[in-house]
Amino acid sequence: MNQKEREYQEYIKSLSYVKRSKNRIAVVKSLGETLKIPSDIANEMNLRINQISAILSDLKKEEICECINEEDKVGRLYQLTPKGVKVYKFLLDMEKYS
Repeated sequence: MNQKEREYQEYIKSLSYVKRSKNRIAVVKSLGETLKIPSDIANEMNLRINQISAILSDLKKEEICECINEEDKVGRLYQLTPKGVKVYKFLLDMEKYS
């Protein structure tokens, strides 16, 4: 398998992972708009902060999002990784055509 095929397989795996949870989909869409702290996302989604933190942690493990100020204990900012941006764009395209 060449590099391009591996990247495609990784992208498909990430997309499948996100699509299995409506909350993961919502968090990816939220982060697609701008940098956010977990409490902003929690307020948007009407979920508890610990639920959002767990989702963000899972998305970080899958390299879909990243914390850009990891050393800070409060006010941690999250953004999508390049892989996360691809997933986000696919989700937007799916909405357009459904």
